[in-house]
Amino acid sequence: MLSDHSVHGMHLAEEFNLFSSINSINYLKKMKALITTVFLALLGISIQAQTPVTLKLNLEKGKLYTIKVTGKQTIQQTANGQSFSLDVFSNNVTSYKVLKQENDVMDIEFKFDTIASKISSAMYNKETNSAKTNGTEPLEKIMHKMSTNTIIAKISTGGKFIDFVNFGKFKDNVLFVLDSIPAGQRDQAKTQAEGVLKESALKSMIEPIFAYLPETSVKIGDNWETSFFMVTSSVSLMAQNSFNLKAVDKNIASVTGKTEIESIPSNDPNAQMTQELKGTMTSEGTIDLATGLTLKNTSKGHIEGTATMKNNGNEMKIPVVVDSQSETIMLK
Repeated sequence: MLSDHSVHGMHLAEEFNLFSSINSINYLKKMKALITTVFLALLGISIQAQTPVTLKLNLEKGKLYTIKVTGKQTIQQTANGQSFSLDVFSNNVTSYKVLKQENDVMDIEFKFDTIASKISSAMYNKETNSAKTNGTEPLEKIMHKMSTNTIIAKISTGGKFIDFVNFGKFKDNVLFVLDSIPAGQRDQAKTQAEGVLKESALKSMIEPIFAYLPETSVKIGDNWETSFFMVTSSVSLMAQNSFNLKAVDKNIASVTGKTEIESIPSNDPNAQMTQELKGTMTSEGTIDLATGLTLKNTSKGHIEGTATMKNNGNEMKIPVVVDSQSETIMLK
């Protein structure tokens, strides 16, 4: 016959086994729920990664959009065995709005609200700002006139520049400023104006704003390529871009990019300076899926090459190294 202690011990053992069984069942249920949750989360990520997104312009007619681009370039040059450097700071604000849209092509009116730069070096400093209404420098007067006029371009919803609508009128309106420049400076001012008002130069002020959109829908991990020209009065550069869609979260796409940059040989026999440059730039930014516009983008670049100066039949080759960084922000 079992003693009371033995019976009590058996009851404790049975209770313990029952308690252990219940705990085991609960543990298994929790583990199953956890595994299910993790599986669903991973499935959600997988589905999100496989879901194509469409990156294209979807702009509201008449609404004003404004972007600000700030940058810094450190330029190192070597001449006659001596090295010198200068820093170039830039601050450009551009606003635009859609005037009309037919199918996938928009007429967009652009206004260069601010075109500002500051050159700083040990021997030379200069600041130019289109916002100055009383600027005395011819180039500053030209820039100010550019900022008070608008130019219209046809842009596809895929971000492709098609053509200008009123290039001739815009250029003529800006060239009126030459009448206010002293006669002794007018020829130089006209040369400067022709440089910044070239159709290719104006195009390169607009085309990069949207030159990041793919031609087709993309999924996370996909790559796509675009290209555009950057033209100034002294050099023309070809930019070949490769972008990658890193993530999509709350209607915001995260994108990284790499750009190969190379100068285009000049075909102007009278050019006093030509440049042979080559380099790369990396970037990362965010795109609003609702509008297709860049919300923020940062980039860093490195370019090397040679500048050739011509004077009275003589040539001087100057090694050039340019390190740059810039930030683009959608203001509104």
